[in-house]
Amino acid sequence: MFSFIMFLAVITTILAFIGFDMITHFSDIVNLIGAVALGVGVFLTFKPNKKKQISLDLDDSENSKLLQESYQKALEDYNYIKGSLKYIRDSELKMHVQDMQKVSLNILQYLQKHPEKITLARRFIDYYQDTVAGLIEKYVEIENTQLNTDSVNDIKERTKNTLYGLSNAYTEQFEKLINDQLLDMDAELKVMENTIKADGFDVKKQDRTQEIKSGVSYRRKNCMHDKPMQRMRWQLKHLPEKFFDSDEVLRKKLIAGGLGILFGGFGAHKFYLGKTFMGIFYLLFSWTGIPFIAGFIEGIRYLFMDKDDFYRKFFDNMNRG
Repeated sequence: MFSFIMFLAVITTILAFIGFDMITHFSDIVNLIGAVALGVGVFLTFKPNKKKQISLDLDDSENSKLLQESYQKALEDYNYIKGSLKYIRDSELKMHVQDMQKVSLNILQYLQKHPEKITLARRFIDYYQDTVAGLIEKYVEIENTQLNTDSVNDIKERTKNTLYGLSNAYTEQFEKLINDQLLDMDAELKVMENTIKADGFDVKKQDRTQEIKSGVSYRRKNCMHDKPMQRMRWQLKHLPEKFFDSDEVLRKKLIAGGLGILFGGFGAHKFYLGKTFMGIFYLLFSWTGIPFIAGFIEGIRYLFMDKDDFYRKFFDNMNRG
């Protein structure tokens, strides 16, 4: 695969150089630079991404290495299931698996913060997620046969029912992981409730009916407190769904910025970011000089863009497929 992509990039470079030489009035050096930039853009666009491990906050002991391997396996299963969703034709099943994936993502994020809990999640990692991945793979294969016999429909229905049952197992596994935290919070709340009662205060929810009747809107009165909550909800809503390596985002951000500054006129940065249509558009109008200015400005913007903003805008598109 790598050799084919390299061959494609070389062919693209040769054809682009010939094309530039025929339709532009630039010197051979400029045409060569543009052709090479286009070839590099094609190579970076189609090259296979290496799987990167997410390093957990663990020591170098043998047990820690096993925990790291288990977590990486869980992450690979999660990404595999996510990638398989586009092949499921049954819309109801697809939505159900997506809901399961949300729970799975929450579990993985929790384990990333609390790697010592990975041992408790062994059943989720080694059985439940692996089983879901295998069932979806087999379901898609059967669905692609397009057979409508009783035996095929029976297997498909039983597979769906099994997946529905596994969703409850996902939730139970997550609750099992956070059980000790729930117990700690329960104990702390009981102490706090007793302290509040001892001081003569009531811990029950206050009735705000009288306040509303008096003409004072509680929501308006506390609008300053609502704004931070609104911002927090927006940030939670826009949290990246996919795990990513901060160094990888920075590397791609710098490459995109450099390509935009140096070869932006030929759309190299657009090809690299997976925006093939815009890359071709820049390339076709490179003779006007406008794409060079736009590419330079965009390259500078990429370099100074916040990593999280760059991830939300570009990075997830580059890692799909």
